[in-house]
Amino acid sequence: MRSVDYTYSLTEEDRLRIVFRKRKGKIEHFIVQYTALINSRWRSIMRIDTCHGYAHKHTFHLHDKEYIIDLTAKGDLLNDVFTESLNFVKNDFLKIKENFMRN
Repeated sequence: MRSVDYTYSLTEEDRLRIVFRKRKGKIEHFIVQYTALINSRWRSIMRIDTCHGYAHKHTFHLHDKEYIIDLTAKGDLLNDVFTESLNFVKNDFLKIKENFMRN
């Protein structure tokens, strides 16, 4: 089993924490967490993970409640969900942050 945990800087004020555990080339567990420096404080903006036994997305808002969406579908491989989640956050982090600030 191979475990990886690292931080990836998107900008000086935006970063991703990426954690995953693999066995025989297949993802068993992952966390993709986007945080941003807002008002001198690091805040969670979005987290996609398997911490509760299934893939799901936490969307946070500055002035509103957290939303959780189940990402599992029959037949989905965690490798695909992990890759798509990572690419989604990397490509759209500015829009995600704007949504966080607006709500």
